[in-house]
Amino acid sequence: MKEKSILFEKLGRSRTFFIFNDENEEGDFKIIAYFTLGLQVLKVPEELFSGRKTKHFDGFSSKRRGSKITEFPTILIGQLGKNDIYKESITGVEVMQYCLATLLEGQARLGGRIVMLECRDVPHLIELYKDFGFQKLEKDYEEDELIQMIKILQENEIIEKESQYN
Repeated sequence: MKEKSILFEKLGRSRTFFIFNDENEEGDFKIIAYFTLGLQVLKVPEELFSGRKTKHFDGFSSKRRGSKITEFPTILIGQLGKNDIYKESITGVEVMQYCLATLLEGQARLGGRIVMLECRDVPHLIELYKDFGFQKLEKDYEEDELIQMIKILQENEIIEKESQYN
């Protein structure tokens, strides 16, 4: 994380956010969790989605200039994790709440309606993300390939001024 997040910050590819604990007696703050947000293009093979599903993803149309849409701009949750030293200080649900609240602040200024993340095929991770409205992108995955999960923001999430995750 250290090398890539600094490089990606400098290149403007993503932003890494840290969640700190309360100040301790030495006046220090400790990083207890982190997440990275960026922009990504979701490329979907033409045969994977029907025209109806494509229109649902796009939100407006299934075709652009007569061709089926196969690429969708997404807001990427690139990394999300807890500091092992302080893992009891915060739950995965709390980290996701911070992440989505930050994500929606950016979305309110820039737009976007699809949120994507990639994760290992671990049942408790999949369930955590499903609890926040993410769905596994159904496709043929290679062995050890990360699972892609997406969430299409609903109108009430997009236009609300106050985040429901705060």
